[in-house]
Amino acid sequence: MIRKSIALLALVVASADAFKFMSNWQPPKILTDEQKVKMADMEERFGDKKLVVITGCSSGLGRQTVKNLLATNKYHVVGAVRDVEKMEAVAEIEEFDMDNFHIMECELNSFESVEKFCDELEEYQLGKPIDRLLCNAGVYQPSLPYAKWSVDGHEQTMQINFLSHFLMVSKLIDRMRDAPDPRVVMVGSVTGNDNTVGGGGVYPIADLKNLDGFKAGFNNPVAMADGYGFIGAKAYKDSKLSLMMMSNFLHAKYNKNTGIAFSSIYPGCIAETPLFREKRAWFRKYFPIFMKYITGGYVGVEEAGQRLFQVAHDPRCSKSGVYWSWNGGPREGRGAAALEKSGQISGGGGAGGGWDSIYENDQSDKVNNLELCVDLFKTATDITGAQWPDAKTFTSPCPTLKVISTISENMIAREELKRMAGE
Repeated sequence: MIRKSIALLALVVASADAFKFMSNWQPPKILTDEQKVKMADMEERFGDKKLVVITGCSSGLGRQTVKNLLATNKYHVVGAVRDVEKMEAVAEIEEFDMDNFHIMECELNSFESVEKFCDELEEYQLGKPIDRLLCNAGVYQPSLPYAKWSVDGHEQTMQINFLSHFLMVSKLIDRMRDAPDPRVVMVGSVTGNDNTVGGGGVYPIADLKNLDGFKAGFNNPVAMADGYGFIGAKAYKDSKLSLMMMSNFLHAKYNKNTGIAFSSIYPGCIAETPLFREKRAWFRKYFPIFMKYITGGYVGVEEAGQRLFQVAHDPRCSKSGVYWSWNGGPREGRGAAALEKSGQISGGGGAGGGWDSIYENDQSDKVNNLELCVDLFKTATDITGAQWPDAKTFTSPCPTLKVISTISENMIAREELKRMAGE
C-alpha cells in the first residue's frame, strides 16, 4: 500500500513538472524577411539596453534622473517633453549620449498629444518592450486665483499631473508585459499623504472626498476632483494623492498577470526646483534656507534624481505595491562620482541618505481607500477615454485541457440555463 502511494505521488510530481515545462513552451516561430529586418533594426538601435520612458525631463528631478540613467550605459531613454527645443539644448549642455537618448514631443495638457506620443513611440520601439515607465512630469500652481483649463477643458494641474499619465499607462501597459523586469513608477508627494506633518498639517489637505467633480465629468467649470471650489495648491496635492492611489490599484489589478511592478515614490522636498517657479520671490529665496537649516528636510535636485534613478535601477525596487521613501542624516562632501560608489547615493541635505536608506513607507487611509480607488479608476477612465486591457490570468497551453474545458463550458451553460428556467 505504501509503495503504491509513493508511486502515485511520484507520478503526480512528474506530471506537475511536465505541466510547468509545458506552461513555458512555445512553438518555434518562423520569421518573415520583414520581421528579420525589424529585429536587426531593433538590435542596432537598442542593443542589450533596457528601454526607459520618462515624462518631464528637461529640468529638475527628471533631468537629473536621465543623467544617472545614461551614466550607467545600461539604458536607452526616451524623454517625453513638452518643449523639444529646450530638451535638445539641455541634452547638449549635459552632454547626453544621443545614441541612447531620444526626444519625443508629448504635451500632457492634451489627451490627443498623449495618444499621438504613444503611437509614435510604438513605431520607435520596433517591437522592443518597455522596461521602465517613469511618470515624473508635473506642474504646481499654488498662487492661481482661478483654474486654468487644458486643451480638453479640464483643470490643468490635475490633467497634466494625473489624468494624462493615467491615459499613458493604459496605452503602454501591454507593451511592457514581455520585459524581464517591467516597472511603472509614479512620482508622488508627501503632500498627498495626510498621515505626515507635510501632508496632514498644512492647509489645504489632499482629499478627493466622494469624487463628485470627477463623477460630474470634470469639465469646465468643474475645477476640482471633489466638485468644490478651486484652490491651486489643493489641485496639486489632489493630483499626487490620485497618482499614489492609482499605483496601488494598478498593482492589485495587473501585477500578478502582467509581471509589471507598480510603485510610487516621495523623493524628498526639492526646495530648489522649477516646480516652485510660480511661487512668490520671497518664498523661492527663503524656503530652501528654511528646509535646509530649520527642518533639516532639504533635498537637492541631484540627490532627488538619484532616488528616482534608484527605484528604476535597484533590483530591490522590483517589488510592486510599494511607496518608496528614504531616511538619513546630512550628507556632505559628495559629488556625482559617488553615484553607486560603495552603494551610496551622493547628495547634500538633511533628508539625504545612502543607497540603503530606502524603505517601504506607510501610506494614509486615503491612499489605501480601496472603494475610492475603484471609483477613481472608473471616473478617470471615463474622463480620459482610456481603454485598459483585460486582467487575464494564466491558462494552460495543454490541448487536452482546452478540449475538456470546451466540453465542460457547454455542459455547464446548459445546466445553468435549466436552473434559471426553474426546471
